[in-house]
Amino acid sequence: MGVRESLSKLAPALLREASAFRRRRRESAAWAAASDRWEQLFGDGGRSWPLMSFGEYYPKSALVYSAIKTRQDAVSRAPLKVYRRARGVRARTEPVGEDHPAQRVVDFPNPFWTRSGIWRATETYLGLWGAAFWGLERDGGGRVSEIWPLRPDRMKIVPDPRDYVRGFVYYPGQGRPFVSYVPEDIVWMRYFNPLDEYAGLSPIAPLRLSVDMAMDALKAGRTSLSNDSVPGLFIETSDTPTDEEAREFYERWESRFRGPDRVNRPALLSSGMKAVNLGFSPREMEHVQSLRWSLEDVSRVYGVPKPLLGDLEHGTFANFATARRTFWEDTIVPQLTMYQDTLNQRLVPSLGDPSLHLEFDLAAVEALRENENDKAQRRQIYVKAGIMTVDEVRAEMGMGPLRRE
Repeated sequence: MGVRESLSKLAPALLREASAFRRRRRESAAWAAASDRWEQLFGDGGRSWPLMSFGEYYPKSALVYSAIKTRQDAVSRAPLKVYRRARGVRARTEPVGEDHPAQRVVDFPNPFWTRSGIWRATETYLGLWGAAFWGLERDGGGRVSEIWPLRPDRMKIVPDPRDYVRGFVYYPGQGRPFVSYVPEDIVWMRYFNPLDEYAGLSPIAPLRLSVDMAMDALKAGRTSLSNDSVPGLFIETSDTPTDEEAREFYERWESRFRGPDRVNRPALLSSGMKAVNLGFSPREMEHVQSLRWSLEDVSRVYGVPKPLLGDLEHGTFANFATARRTFWEDTIVPQLTMYQDTLNQRLVPSLGDPSLHLEFDLAAVEALRENENDKAQRRQIYVKAGIMTVDEVRAEMGMGPLRRE
């Protein structure tokens, strides 16, 4: 039986179910069973990509944790502001204020999550699974009253041949019932995946071989240290000492060099003795190189410069400042732009006012302040050269025109 014949048999029942589904969200194992029938026809909706094992890299790999934590700290610093487009004035916007319902739900997403917390969770989910979902709860008037972050490895997307996405099914786990969502009640953020249009591409996917190699090197190093029986220093002598001479030598050696306050004291060897330092073995050097290689790969994939991951081998204050600015300009600002575009498309229509739009406030970001100064100088030059008018500059800054008498 072909896909078309299968659809003709399933369509009446599924369309009736879809009608009820769009009227309200419900908790039901029956809806999950219906979504399984769609999965047989249209695939698993990207559910095979967000493997639970990807999430295990966060608590196990210091490099992955550090990179995602650095991105978390940056993303959560920029407050998300709600603006309203003023009528009759091109490109003019004004903030709605802290007491506006839309700004309140953005600042206080739900009773258990803070604004910073929900952004940290979102950035972590994207950093591990390449996708993030917000579940929207509504009040009696249909407006969004709460926002909840949802684990992407527990979310199932139900494709639709006409509307692209028919719905979402969330599996909370621990024997709790399935939670079904209509598309309007989910904010879906993801990285582009050329192999599956319904799945985000996890940064761990291209990175895990390198990270696994670093973790294997650490495990091997720990095993080697716990079982190490190779001395760090050889003492060569022309004569074979007796047991009593060897014992006396070790007693004198330890009495002079043992302890942190006696490190690097000069040694005096007897005639015919020579000290030989073994240094690092080739295998130990391979372990060190594996850690260095993994650090560079994590830095590239997550867009976090190495100085911000604690690699200060060639670090200076100037290099660190440049790294911070590069991190914000090349990594965080594009990431915030992606969030901003998604929220304006998926969240704003549920806020009850089509004139609203969301925008991150970057004015308080120290790493970008110099950039703002450059922008101010450019505007000043353009006005003096007659390239822009004062009102055009004010419009670019989201301000209204000057009032002229």
